[in-house]
Amino acid sequence: MAYLSRTSTVSNSSFNTSFGSSDSILTEPLQINSSIFLNNNLAYGSRLEMLQQIANRVQRDCVNGEDKLALARTALQSDAKRLESGIQFMHEAEIASYLVECENILRQQVVDIQILLDGKFPFADQLVQRVSKLRDDLLTLRAECSSVYSQSRTLSTEQTKMMISGITQSLNSGFSQSINSSLTSSIGHTPGGLSTPGSTFTSSLTPCLTPSLTPGLQPSSVQSYMGSGGGMEPGSLMHLKHMQIRKPLLKSLLADPNMTEEEVNMKYVQDLLNWVEEMQLQLERSEWGSDLPTVEMHLENHKGVHRAIEEFQMSLKDAKLSEIQMTLPLKLTYSDKLNKLERQYERLLSYSRERQNNLENLHDFVSQATQELIWLNEKEEEEVAFDWSDRNSSISKKRDYHADLMRELDEKEEAIKSVQDKAERLMFKNHPARLTIEAYKAALQTQWSWILQLCSCVEQHLKENAVYFEFFSDAKESMDYLKNLQDSIQRKYSCDRSSSLHRLEDLIQESMDEKEQLLQYRSTVAGLVGRAKNIVQLRPRNPESPLRCSIPVKAICDYRQIEITIYKDDECVLANNTHRAKWKVINPAGNEAMVPSVCFTVPPPNKEAIEVATKTEQLYQNVLALWHRSHINMKSVVSWHYLMGDIRAIRNWNVASIKTMLPGEHQQVLSSLQSHFDEFLEDSEESEVFTVADCAQLERDVAGCKEYYQELLRSAEREEHEESVYNRYISEIRNFRMHLEAHEEHLIRQIRSPLERDDLEQSLQRITEHERKVAELERLKEDLDVLKGKCDLFLRQAAGSPSVSMLSSELATIVQHMGQVSSMSSIYMDKLKTVSLVVKHSQNAEGHVKTYESKLYEEDAMNSDIRSIESVISTLKQWRAEIDERQEVFHDMEDELQKARVISDRMFKTHNERDFDLDWHKEKADQLSERWQSIHSQIDGRLRDLDGISKLLKHYRESYSSVDEWIIELETAQLKAQENKPDDSKALAELLNKQKVLVSEIEQKQSRIDMCQKYSEQYSSAIKDYELQLMTFRAMVDSQHKSPLKKRRMQSSSDAIQQEFMDLRTRYTALVTLITQYVKFASETLKRAEDEEVTLAFNYLIAF
Repeated sequence: MAYLSRTSTVSNSSFNTSFGSSDSILTEPLQINSSIFLNNNLAYGSRLEMLQQIANRVQRDCVNGEDKLALARTALQSDAKRLESGIQFMHEAEIASYLVECENILRQQVVDIQILLDGKFPFADQLVQRVSKLRDDLLTLRAECSSVYSQSRTLSTEQTKMMISGITQSLNSGFSQSINSSLTSSIGHTPGGLSTPGSTFTSSLTPCLTPSLTPGLQPSSVQSYMGSGGGMEPGSLMHLKHMQIRKPLLKSLLADPNMTEEEVNMKYVQDLLNWVEEMQLQLERSEWGSDLPTVEMHLENHKGVHRAIEEFQMSLKDAKLSEIQMTLPLKLTYSDKLNKLERQYERLLSYSRERQNNLENLHDFVSQATQELIWLNEKEEEEVAFDWSDRNSSISKKRDYHADLMRELDEKEEAIKSVQDKAERLMFKNHPARLTIEAYKAALQTQWSWILQLCSCVEQHLKENAVYFEFFSDAKESMDYLKNLQDSIQRKYSCDRSSSLHRLEDLIQESMDEKEQLLQYRSTVAGLVGRAKNIVQLRPRNPESPLRCSIPVKAICDYRQIEITIYKDDECVLANNTHRAKWKVINPAGNEAMVPSVCFTVPPPNKEAIEVATKTEQLYQNVLALWHRSHINMKSVVSWHYLMGDIRAIRNWNVASIKTMLPGEHQQVLSSLQSHFDEFLEDSEESEVFTVADCAQLERDVAGCKEYYQELLRSAEREEHEESVYNRYISEIRNFRMHLEAHEEHLIRQIRSPLERDDLEQSLQRITEHERKVAELERLKEDLDVLKGKCDLFLRQAAGSPSVSMLSSELATIVQHMGQVSSMSSIYMDKLKTVSLVVKHSQNAEGHVKTYESKLYEEDAMNSDIRSIESVISTLKQWRAEIDERQEVFHDMEDELQKARVISDRMFKTHNERDFDLDWHKEKADQLSERWQSIHSQIDGRLRDLDGISKLLKHYRESYSSVDEWIIELETAQLKAQENKPDDSKALAELLNKQKVLVSEIEQKQSRIDMCQKYSEQYSSAIKDYELQLMTFRAMVDSQHKSPLKKRRMQSSSDAIQQEFMDLRTRYTALVTLITQYVKFASETLKRAEDEEVTLAFNYLIAF
């Protein structure tokens, strides 16, 4: 039976067909109703906005497709050079991936263009032309690919496998649901291309290998397209990769009627031997895989093979059992083959186990390496795609991210080193998949070196961009500061003649400080000008700012591709910046290629920075000139203010002011006038505030001031004589004022000095002292009349003198002052006399109050004697009559106190002097009146309470006497009844009946006992209330007297009454108990007596 071989070759025609059959996809009309699609989108927004968004998407897709074609063309040129040199190509799968992605983009663009045409978008024709150009470029490139790869020689088995794997993965990656599998599969496409950083390996890990499906394009359409050109189906690729396993034939299937049993056994063992040799040959020729998916596939495939090899032991056992059936001479031949079969099987089983172990080690290594490569590629994409243009100012965030990335790289270095060490160990053990291990090891090393170079570039960009944005920030801050300063100078330092002198002087001082700051700021402006020469250019990094001509750029790291090599610090030329992440660059050797923009810096000079620095410097000069003009204007206005101040001062002079000046002061003022005028002329030469006419007018004003000064000197001599007389009278008035003020001060001290408030003698002494002061005041008044006559005569004679008004005012003031002091003295005398009367009446009233308080204080507690209570009532009534007679004393005290208040109010209203003694006297009078009223209330209350107590005591005595007499009589009768014992039962029965009547009578007397108890309790309560009132009054009296009165202990009569009633109730209770027991005893005695009489009668009858 023929066995399927695991090896096969793929003709170049199949590849050419796969590339050349794609024309149909670009020319095939899409069955999509564009009008319905347009109407659905218009439901979510404006028609024009939707069309503009679609147009923008078409433009972005065109740029993306052009980039893909540029990358594919670069890889194709590389493979063409390799083929010319006799080296096998290596970018075929990568180019196929780019072409498939570009075709997917064109599919979506056909849909979008149709929508734009249906919607009559104004620029649809231009977009159609651009899409057509992209389609033509794609067709041209595919034709070139077919031409190049058709010339290649027949591929080896390993190369064929790698090519098929790469093409299959690139064609199917767009429809895979797992991104990880897409990324990992892309690593194995070009294992030979991992040596150049930034070109082959970089592109192999970019997302372009995983094109996403666009709306309206189903995976089935792409698959049908890929199959329509006669290309290989994915199933055929899997068929090539899977190892074909034939199970050994069963012995029963070899049975043949024409053959003996021994011949069947010989054929069976030969078939088993052939199967082992075939499996050994397949295992030795099996591949190991070049990427993670193929390694996983080979591992899973070999697990099935190994299971089949282990299951072969059953067939081997059958062959051993058949050896027993064999006979000579075939038995010897059969034994030799069986032994060979056993040896070959042991070798096969060992080889299978070893291959499975190698596949597992390879899978573990490739998995780890793929994971690290994916991580490195992600970081590379982030760094390459970062926007370093002037529109991205978030440098601080990028700096923080870069710091985190460096920390991650430090941590990741150990992991990558671990993978590299594992590769070294596998190669040291001569692992059969050495090529794959070396490829991954080289890829890791290359990508690690590349990411480190990118980090170095990022650090350079961080430094330059930070300087860039810091410069423009400082420049903006300087421009804002200078503009604000310019506005501030114009606003704050603008002045005219109406400006305040003090404000201008403060502003001049502030302006000098600002000048100092402005001069110091010169270094800041100069620093900006110097820094502007070293600022890099960031605007060319913005694709929205296309280049008008090529500009020089400087490489900041090494970059190598097949078509271009760039070394660090090379001066290159930037030809195109339409793509932000990659630039079209020409190296010093003249080679042109698309290179990541992060590898370059656009060196100075930066025209924008230089222009900003120049504008800042010009603005600084303008501000300095503005400050100088404002300063000159303010100085001229200040000089004018000083000059006008001198002119106004001289014009305001009069004779009086001239005479008050010291010798030489006149000349000093005139010299100041002349010097200020000279300063004004000097400061106003460049001033914008004053004209020549203004200066001439000021010169005339200065001359007039000098003439006015001479006239004032002549007038001053005439007034000197009049002033001497005036000074004499003023001196006399002031001396008189001193005496009057001394008298007034003494009077005020007396008024404000409080009297001994209860000392009548001191009050009379103060009256005598004040009478002497009144006599002194009268003498001062006579002296004032004489001085007033002299001054009135002078005032009539010198009516035109300027000192007349002053003398007249002084005289009127002293006369008015005299009247005030006289009024105060008179009121104070009335106050002293009134207060003395108030003290006198207060002392009398206080004596009466203390007398009756002591009497009421000394009253003792009541006893239970009615006559004693009536005696106390009589005494209280006598005291009340005496109090009514002495009420007139308190009326007199109130009258005098009212007079004193009137005088005090007059003193306060007239002279604003408060009488502090009056408040104390008023308070004391109120206290005395209150205590006097309390005595009234106390006597009335006691009379009222004693009247009630007397009535309650009478009721109690009457009730108590009747009950007491009844109990005494009953006790006497009961004693007699108990002493006279009855002789027979009849007498005893009669006595018992009397006792029962007596018990009934006792029960009737219970109400009288209760009534007596009621009166006793009411009396006790009234007595206690009365005694509590006495104690309260005594406490009040003790609080009023400085030395409390002697207290006497009160003995309450309520306790005696209560005890008396309790004795009465005890006697009543004992009497009730005695009679009750006696009735009980008598009843029992009567019963026994009757029983005895019956017995005697019965015995008597029996005897007869």
